[in-house]
Amino acid sequence: MTRRRWDDDERLFEDLAEALRDAAPLARTIAEHAEGALSWRTIDEELLRAVLTFDSSLEPAADTRAEPGESRLLVFTSTPLSMELEVMYGEVVGQILPPSAGEIQIETSDGAEYRVNTNESGFFDLPSLPPGPVRLRCSTATGRVVTDWVRL
Repeated sequence: MTRRRWDDDERLFEDLAEALRDAAPLARTIAEHAEGALSWRTIDEELLRAVLTFDSSLEPAADTRAEPGESRLLVFTSTPLSMELEVMYGEVVGQILPPSAGEIQIETSDGAEYRVNTNESGFFDLPSLPPGPVRLRCSTATGRVVTDWVRL
């Protein structure tokens, strides 16, 4: 091992520059490995993500007995669970499918969290929530699922 003389700033800077030149070819490889490792940090959530597959507010009004805007139906689909929500004035109810008991965690965009339990048929009522987007996390014996962010 060569002993460096760093009592002179110029020699120190020369040695640092040489060390950086030697490491430069590895920089791209290190960055690629780091990106690969970081991409796995959200894989569990991505695999659990339930996609909004139906939103009645985006459908043309059909001839029904309900008044337009009276309620809104949202369907989130994933494997092995799906979730249906009915948004009515002052109330949000839902069901997880296949039906089973479980827990729903509601996350708001400001970081607040609420929890509700589903009954054996998978039905649940959401508490009064602040305005803004929410995301639901559902956990049952069948599996777990996370919805997209949505405004109710």
